[in-house]
Amino acid sequence: MTRKIPVISLEDFEAKAKKPTMMKSLVLNIAEGIEDKSESVNVAEIKNYDIIISVPKSEWKGGLENAMDYYIEREEYEECSKIKKLIKKL
Repeated sequence: MTRKIPVISLEDFEAKAKKPTMMKSLVLNIAEGIEDKSESVNVAEIKNYDIIISVPKSEWKGGLENAMDYYIEREEYEECSKIKKLIKKL
């Protein structure tokens, strides 16, 4: 199955305007990466620059912890529960 990653503009990336999209992509792609035993996952593509943002396995835990903080701030506890399970699998 082909992974879908969001395509965002450099301006949106720098302004963190697409943070909800990025967090969702990060969590989903790390979850798939854990299942597939991948060494890194792509989380976004920067439009018009041929840049793909990739996260190596060594940074997955930190990325998930950042996502957890993000979802706690927004009181999206169901997402936090999923993230906690993913961290345990690492």
